[in-house]
Amino acid sequence: MQRIYRQQGRISKTFGPTLVLVFCLLLLGSVCDCRAASADEVGHKVKLSRPPSRIVSLVPGVTEIIAALKADQSLVGITYHTTRPVRLNRCAVVGGFLAPSLARIKALNPDLVFVSSMHEELRQKLISSRCRVVEVTTLSLADAFANIELVGRIVGKHCEAKQIVAGLQQQLALVSRKVERIPVADRRRVMQLMECDGLLLPGDDSFQNELIAAAGGIPPVWKKKGVAVCVDGSAVRAFDPQLIYAEGACRQKVKELFADPAWAEMAAVRGDNIRFFPGALTCRAATHIGDFVAWLAATIYSDYFSLPENMVLREEVRGRRALELDLDYVKSAEVVETTIADFIHRTLVVDLVEPMQVLSTLEGLRQGITTVGNHYLPPSTWDLVHRLGPIDFEERVGNLLERQAESTSLLFTGADMEHLVQQSTTFKEMKVTALVTAGVSSNAVRMGAEEGRYYESGEPEKPGTINVILLTNMRLTPRAMTRAVISVCEGKSAALQDLDIRSSSKPAFLQATGTGTDNVIVVEGRGRTIEHAGGHSKMGELIALAVYDGVIEAVRRQNSIYEKRSLFHRLQERRVTVYEFLKECRLSKGVATKDLVALIEDLLLDRRYASFIESSLALSDARQRYQLGDLESFRKWCGKIADEIAGKSLTDLSGDLYHGPELPDPLRLALEAVVSGAEARLKISLE
Repeated sequence: MQRIYRQQGRISKTFGPTLVLVFCLLLLGSVCDCRAASADEVGHKVKLSRPPSRIVSLVPGVTEIIAALKADQSLVGITYHTTRPVRLNRCAVVGGFLAPSLARIKALNPDLVFVSSMHEELRQKLISSRCRVVEVTTLSLADAFANIELVGRIVGKHCEAKQIVAGLQQQLALVSRKVERIPVADRRRVMQLMECDGLLLPGDDSFQNELIAAAGGIPPVWKKKGVAVCVDGSAVRAFDPQLIYAEGACRQKVKELFADPAWAEMAAVRGDNIRFFPGALTCRAATHIGDFVAWLAATIYSDYFSLPENMVLREEVRGRRALELDLDYVKSAEVVETTIADFIHRTLVVDLVEPMQVLSTLEGLRQGITTVGNHYLPPSTWDLVHRLGPIDFEERVGNLLERQAESTSLLFTGADMEHLVQQSTTFKEMKVTALVTAGVSSNAVRMGAEEGRYYESGEPEKPGTINVILLTNMRLTPRAMTRAVISVCEGKSAALQDLDIRSSSKPAFLQATGTGTDNVIVVEGRGRTIEHAGGHSKMGELIALAVYDGVIEAVRRQNSIYEKRSLFHRLQERRVTVYEFLKECRLSKGVATKDLVALIEDLLLDRRYASFIESSLALSDARQRYQLGDLESFRKWCGKIADEIAGKSLTDLSGDLYHGPELPDPLRLALEAVVSGAEARLKISLE
């Protein structure tokens, strides 16, 4: 793979891994070459006598690698594009990936800064101020693996990095074995769409197209190289992709684009085969390469992957992790890891000492149950389960776990059982335990405000998303079990409201009350008989509190959403970013968008201006609920903020700056005020 590195305005070419850094570290173990060497220019070298203790990472993929290596105690600064794992919320945010703040980086006094090839100007400024800089860029899968090992060496975790690479290669090898069984003539054309505007697509030499090939798809050849290239619509139609995928945040724009009759005859449109994946997977080659390639391959070839003759691994139990449940009627509790349909599944299994009655929102009231559980379906098997049907698949799981269907009650979820939360509450002799999994990133809804499209058509339900198994040390009567479901739902909805979880379909306008596939199992239990489990009862209080705390923690673990997350994350959850907002604004000529993005993001890192935008978020939700009428006072506040940012009085704040997708009025006005003030400040500085 030919690599290009930018050095002080020049372009030099070299071969092999991402940096000469790799070679230096292999030989010396403690030397970092912070610039690529060329035939006519030797890069500066920086000695590291020990792993750096104050790292700023401007590259989300590198941040992901450092976290996966469990070396993130050395991270002091990141960009807001990094959202997980949640433990990184202690790191200072230095801005966004495109325009991080030099001043905020330097204020952290880092002993190493990771940058990408897109940070050339910033890199030079950092080097000039004597910051040690490492550039990490990924153009291929080989680069991605080399980068993981490179970062591992730098942070003193080389053995762990090699293990991560080996695991990723093992995942890719499994997908390759599965794809080999598909006739070459049946391989499918696959295209990733990066942006709708101008049809921005990965170039022929991009790692994105290499991922498509690794998943068994046929990537397009545009005869254009680069991270992202503009492609003519006629070329796309000539390629005629059978599957198109994009980042989930672009869902609405992509759907609007391909609703145009001009695309009607394209195979992916005709077959309704346009899919959406998390942006952290589609645009990042780091520690989740294997997961994404498996998911993509299973999406492209769900029909082939669902056939028994195309399975390559034996279905078996891989491991067990015991749980402690202090309840007399629980025989044992564990998370069982299995291989099913060639992919890793995890099941929470709770065995009871005697048959009991349970109330399941998935199956109804059931008698004689000796096992309750919650089964995690990895994304690579979601289409498979839909093809097999939930009943057949549940039987398959039960056989592997050696549990009988007639005495087993299971829930199914897309939330990983690694993120299972066990939450207990007590009062005197009463005890309630909630076993909770929760994911809210794909199908969160606000009941009473959104359309339900499932109409008893026989279509199987999707896997549950927020699942709760409720156990108490009392015996709940059927009346109490039924009322307990309401207490569970109210505790869950209160948690989502307090976390400000957004509706997946209308995130800028609606808070979510749940997801479209939540489920609950209430176990009858043993002990003193309880008739009441509602809002005024102590049992109801304990149930709601256990579920509330359980959902808060489960969402934190699964989605890295927590109460005090940054304003940038809350805007992203509403599908609003500074860059995208500016693209839809009528701006004055002469002001560079990059400079404006940098200034606005720096302003929003200031608590004063962040609080101003956060206030607009609260007002937006209040207005949606018809609790806020006239906005005149808020408009005046917006004017004062704009004047303050500009450093002078702005006479024209007409509110006609933004012309993009609809946003709530308070949020739109607040963002327009910040943009107007920032634009005026930049114009003054240029005069």
